[in-house]
Amino acid sequence: MLAIEMTDAAALPPGAWACPACAQVNLAGLTCEVCGVARRSHDDPALDIPYRPRLTRLPSFWLALVWGLAALGGLALWLSPVARSGIGNVFLIGEIAASGAAAFSSLFTALWQRVFNELEVVVPPHVKSGEELNVEVRLVPYETISRVSVSVRLVDRFYVKVDDRVETAKRELGSSELLGRGTLRGRRLTSLSTRFIAPFPATTHQSFQAELMADLLGLLAYVVPALAWQARNLREHGGYYVEAVVSVGLLTRRYHKRVLSFMLGDRLYVG
Repeated sequence: MLAIEMTDAAALPPGAWACPACAQVNLAGLTCEVCGVARRSHDDPALDIPYRPRLTRLPSFWLALVWGLAALGGLALWLSPVARSGIGNVFLIGEIAASGAAAFSSLFTALWQRVFNELEVVVPPHVKSGEELNVEVRLVPYETISRVSVSVRLVDRFYVKVDDRVETAKRELGSSELLGRGTLRGRRLTSLSTRFIAPFPATTHQSFQAELMADLLGLLAYVVPALAWQARNLREHGGYYVEAVVSVGLLTRRYHKRVLSFMLGDRLYVG
């Protein structure tokens, strides 16, 4: 038996470790000789986070059920010749497609919420042009997961004037693959980082016409709520963004963080 009882941690022999569960001091081995707790729980303890939530505890799961029932109801009406002629074929097909898409999106969100307790993209709020832009992706899964891929890219989103109208455009300034079909340990923090060179703000990131169109769409959103999403995207389009793409098997999600790049010379350049 390679276990001894000791109370002074400073007096531990080289290679010995104290069991976090029963306080037994083991001279060697990967598990405690008394209670069987693995040594890795001492060297690399799990984070104090909740366990993976059940689907029935997630609001997005119940929202997916509601939208799924709405899609099934629309399908039942579409299969009825009387209802189809009374309500309209185009309206029913649109309702089925919209409800089905909303149900799928809500279910995807519920499944994703059961994978990660924390997933955050950390970037500085501003960086000087020409200097390094540090990007960190922090991931804390509830349980050990495999086939995880993480990639990051720096994107310039700007406005261009075409004839008498303004259109949105974007270009990729750099990319990096941080993890390719790897494994993340459960209840532990995994930090992945990369660096980009902050660009010089040479493109147009603000547009009066785009702001005006966004305000108009915002007013129309009181009648058509879906237009609020388009108005927000149009207003927040311009700028430098760090985009992180995280995939776990078939589940994929994108995370966006805006970064302000500036250059101070004879004039102040901000983008």
